[in-house]
Amino acid sequence: MTTTHPAHAAPDNSSTHDEHHHDNLLVKYGAPKVMAALFVGVLLLQMGFILSYVAAFHQPTPRDIEIAVIADQGAPDGTDQQIADKLNAIDGSPLDAQVVDSTATARRMINDREIQGAFVINPAGPDTLITASAGGSSIATSLEAVFTKVEATQDRQFVVRDEIPVGAHDNRGLSGFYLSVGWVVGGYLLAAAIGLFIGAPKTLRQASAHTGVIAIYSVISGALGALITSHVLGTFAGHWFPLWILGTAVVFGTAMFTLGLRAAIGVLAVPLAIAVFVILGNPSAGGAFGSNVIPSFYAAIGRWITPGAGTEGVRSIVYFNNVGVGQPALTLFLYALIGAVMLFGFTIRRNRKSTDTTPTPAVANADQS
Repeated sequence: MTTTHPAHAAPDNSSTHDEHHHDNLLVKYGAPKVMAALFVGVLLLQMGFILSYVAAFHQPTPRDIEIAVIADQGAPDGTDQQIADKLNAIDGSPLDAQVVDSTATARRMINDREIQGAFVINPAGPDTLITASAGGSSIATSLEAVFTKVEATQDRQFVVRDEIPVGAHDNRGLSGFYLSVGWVVGGYLLAAAIGLFIGAPKTLRQASAHTGVIAIYSVISGALGALITSHVLGTFAGHWFPLWILGTAVVFGTAMFTLGLRAAIGVLAVPLAIAVFVILGNPSAGGAFGSNVIPSFYAAIGRWITPGAGTEGVRSIVYFNNVGVGQPALTLFLYALIGAVMLFGFTIRRNRKSTDTTPTPAVANADQS
């Protein structure tokens, strides 16, 4: 009787075959079910996109825009507080007014992003509305609209002074928004492509390799995005290096979170990433609309999603001397951290399951006898 030595036996690819079979949705569920799931899934994403964008931007309404009220010399005592009370009593609460002691204080507060505008009462007329269009052009426009109505009821006039205007090459402050969206798109597209074509990592070494690729890509794409807007187009001239750091963080945080989702839930990570970063993230970032003119839901979540964090980071760096950049930095750090925890955590879990289901040599020999 001829026996085959184990060393010369054909390799057992059953586990690899079974794993491939498990990951192949067509084999697992059949073409009709997969096609139906794709049909419904894409339709839901499309309708979510339409609903989210239209809901966020169809009717911008000012809400609790923080402004300071100052009375110039010659105004009767208490005039500033009376005006502030009247502004706070406007239907719909478009303004949140407070009294400050001087125009210089108000200007400092605007630059420190403590308020978004100021109204200076001049008894000799006209009054002055101080805005900061770099913080959101729609907020500045809303302030002008509100005070046009207020002054008309008092038969008074006012002039507008833009304390921190948007750059000459940054129409309505949209360039930072589009730059941030570009970084985010690159981040989740690369991570999604890795997940779809290569798959979730099966070992810690593979997880580390994926992370390394993402890190290198983030550094390069962050640098190139900053270079285009600062040197090629001249939109944010003089801010290349801090924008490079910001862009690297935006891309890395977005990509790592998407990779982590892929390791956690499989191919469903792709539509979920689109839902988070595109359907919710882009409209809540605001673009030319500040958080005080979009619905409160979007205003609340915008700063905690990478498109909004990136947009706010650009504004802070370019127009406000880095004031307010801490919150976007925290958001991007959390996305990177959570993504890394999911990526490596589920890779370790997958390894343990694979080890638990792999037969020991003794068991394997017993099965063959």
